Amino acid sequence: MALALREAQKGVGLSSPNPPVGCLIVKSGEVIGWGVHTRAGDPHGEIVALMDVEARAEDARGATAYVTLEPCCHHGRTPPCTDALIQAGVSRVVVGVRDPNPRVDGGGLAILRAAGIEVVEGILLQACTRFHAPFFKLMQTGLPWVSLKLSLGSDGALGPEGETTQVSPPSIQALAHALRRVSDAILVGRGTVSQDDPQLTDRWPKASPAHRRFYRVVLDGKGRLGPDLRVWHPFPGQPALRVLAGEAPLLRGVEDLQVPPAQGGEGCSLRHLLHELSSRGVGRVLVEGGPKLAQAFLKAALVDEIHLFRSVQPAGGGQVNLHEISKWKLISHTPWADGSQTGSWDILAP
Repeated sequence: MALALREAQKGVGLSSPNPPVGCLIVKSGEVIGWGVHTRAGDPHGEIVALMDVEARAEDARGATAYVTLEPCCHHGRTPPCTDALIQAGVSRVVVGVRDPNPRVDGGGLAILRAAGIEVVEGILLQACTRFHAPFFKLMQTGLPWVSLKLSLGSDGALGPEGETTQVSPPSIQALAHALRRVSDAILVGRGTVSQDDPQLTDRWPKASPAHRRFYRVVLDGKGRLGPDLRVWHPFPGQPALRVLAGEAPLLRGVEDLQVPPAQGGEGCSLRHLLHELSSRGVGRVLVEGGPKLAQAFLKAALVDEIHLFRSVQPAGGGQVNLHEISKWKLISHTPWADGSQTGSWDILAP
């Protein structure tokens, strides 16, 4: 199952809004097939693994399938994976976690058992549940998974207002770009764009498949940002979205997304915005930017995890109030060092 989870990671950022399910086919102690779901509408992980078995001239009859998520049992864009596993003649299916989709939710396991296949569930349950948590949230609430990235100095500050401050060294900044690769959208506020004039593109060194769409989302409630900023420049597969809470002059080549104003009339309704993004197939959103946007998401209880990059050096400027996350759990702690610069990368969850 650990290998199936590792295989599943290859589909993160590619399969949305579907879950990146990983599957292994094992026979006589040897892996004879690997599979992962990487694109909505394409074969699921189980089918890809069975196709791999066939390509290797192996036989799945009597084999065990290890799947990170319960196999589907309904007709959608693709046929049921339960049918494929039964027809392939596997004798045992090991599942990490049940699928909360009402069209599945134990039904896949029941169909497999009715066909005489041994079913074992709950293997590496906690790890599989956490891995598929973004899909579970989307299925249960209609909202995408929200990751908040913060780069702070030892003083809890992002840097002086109006200045671009590099809190972490280039090597760590490059590593942080992995967060963009596993997301379907990046979201920033007007202040970040006007101050830094960023592209907000996915610049991970390895090219991503042509079908991947990465939305560059800018909150500009009153349409104050000018047309010459780099974020508005066309970039293949990475469309820019301007989020407005009122009328504003059109920007050439930029799609506008109208959402209601936030409660109190300041800014945009973040919850409404997330629903709009999910309707576009966005399952994971990375929030970057300044303290105001971070505090707004935290105050609205819309953040699912925080990636906190903290340097041992002070950054200066206004501090980010982290009171909202004082009781959050530390999921992982990774120290980093680059020459004389040191710090840590912490992942926290509610």
